[in-house]
Amino acid sequence: MSRGWKWVSGLALMAIIGVAGIAVRFYVLAPRHRPAQQVEAPRTPEAIARGRYLAHHVAACMSCHSQVQEELPGDPVAIGRFGSGRDFGADAGFPGHVRASNLTAAPQGLGNWSDGDILRAVREGISRDGRPLFPLMPYQAYARQLSDADALAIVAYLRTLPPLTDTVAPSAIGFPASMFIRLSPAPVESGASPLPAEPLARGRRLLDLMSCGDCHNSFDGRRQPIPGREMSGGAEFNVPGKGKVHASNLTPDKETGLGTATEEDLARALRSGTGRDGRILHAMPWTAYAGLCDEDLRAVITALRALPAVRNYVPKRSFER
Repeated sequence: MSRGWKWVSGLALMAIIGVAGIAVRFYVLAPRHRPAQQVEAPRTPEAIARGRYLAHHVAACMSCHSQVQEELPGDPVAIGRFGSGRDFGADAGFPGHVRASNLTAAPQGLGNWSDGDILRAVREGISRDGRPLFPLMPYQAYARQLSDADALAIVAYLRTLPPLTDTVAPSAIGFPASMFIRLSPAPVESGASPLPAEPLARGRRLLDLMSCGDCHNSFDGRRQPIPGREMSGGAEFNVPGKGKVHASNLTPDKETGLGTATEEDLARALRSGTGRDGRILHAMPWTAYAGLCDEDLRAVITALRALPAVRNYVPKRSFER
């Protein structure tokens, strides 16, 4: 064999080895997961009540996993459809067709899942069949912020949802996103510490647990958060039948953010979805956050006040209501 052909063959072999290494990394070593734990969520009234509060008003599981009335402000859940699952549509801005699964006790939902299966999905991002979940499901935030008691309380509450027989197909994520999301899941050996009582520390954890940054961060063209521009807004969302809205700048910048907002302004936005200009907020699921207890509401406002101010002009919406 000539020296030139040996050189070409060597390059080809290196390329094959490289491709094989990538394939092993993404399709053999990932997603990282372990068997579901053998656990049983408490079925006490206190645990179920805590789980309901978290699922509806903090982690807002019901806002994504239920059919909502997208044409109405605050995306309220359709009557009788809690936990039915949700299809976000093929043109929702995701790299594929994203669907949130049925969480009720029906066989089409969680009826055949163990408590350990549910816990693993919530905090580790792995479905019962071993598939990695699309990270619109904020399992990484739940891993950082949910204690074992709170995570199991959510499981306990989900077990009480009346069965709905809606069949929701798995999400269909396009390549290469389907490959990269396999790197996101990871086992959680133990839950986070309980939420602290001190308002600022509690509020910072709640902002993460409530996934506020998933909408209110500033993102580049690949939907990656821009360092140094956290919570400064600008992401675009479509309101069916109305038009586009952009996530607000939540930092205390006085010109473009919340620097001149009062605590009453912020509480009103979270509790009744009313902006400082008197108009009702769209796209933001304030109908879920309206149920925040006073302690958590004050903590969230305290954490918003403490954010670094970032100047970022966000377009105003063009429709009136």
